[in-house]
Amino acid sequence: MAQGMVKSKADTVSLSRFEFAQKETHNGSDCICSITNTSRANIATTVLTGAPDAIRLDSTAAFNGTHSLKPGQQVIAVGNFEGNKITVLNLSLMGVVILVMLFCPG
Repeated sequence: MAQGMVKSKADTVSLSRFEFAQKETHNGSDCICSITNTSRANIATTVLTGAPDAIRLDSTAAFNGTHSLKPGQQVIAVGNFEGNKITVLNLSLMGVVILVMLFCPG
């Protein structure tokens, strides 16, 4: 193991239909946000808010807004969230569960 390396676990939560998670980010540090549709058959619908306009999911779609994830699909956003409070809401039909991981060092 490299000198000075620290092992830790990022904040991770499973969200059922109509559940949400919020996290205060740290200004000036790059955060990583991962959202995964755990279903093997159904589409997940998520609403994401709080990120600066420059933050993108998979370097394409804006972070803020409504997103549909195919079964098993994962999207990732990386960047400085500028100390904003990030909200992830599961608005999926059926019983789709999404897995949300948010890591903001500092």
